[in-house]
Amino acid sequence: MDELESMIREYCEILDEENRLSERKGVLKAAILQKMTDASLVSSRTPSGSVETASRFKLTPRRDDVLALLDAEDLLPFAQFTPNRVKEHLVPRYGRERLLPLFDVEKTVFILVKRPAGSVRPSSGTRQS
Repeated sequence: MDELESMIREYCEILDEENRLSERKGVLKAAILQKMTDASLVSSRTPSGSVETASRFKLTPRRDDVLALLDAEDLLPFAQFTPNRVKEHLVPRYGRERLLPLFDVEKTVFILVKRPAGSVRPSSGTRQS
């Protein structure tokens, strides 16, 4: 039983360390993004690795505007829309310019940090970001 308790304690300590590392990683990523923004950089390479900025967009439909524009036959596909469905079904029919006002657009800028090419990665299957 002492061995089991010891393993559980060690596991919990690892969880605590993961939380600390995750917080530190977030702080570093925010600082890197700020430095890149201040220097108007989109990407950068160093001997330690590379970093690039990217954007992600979240589209939230505006209910009244959607109902005022779309035909009844388009409402069901739109209600289950994915970005690809919007592109495939609605953009050809209505045009991007008419559809864009239907959404509140939230842009998120983030960074992708990569190790240098050829560097040794841990074999634990963890993802870099």
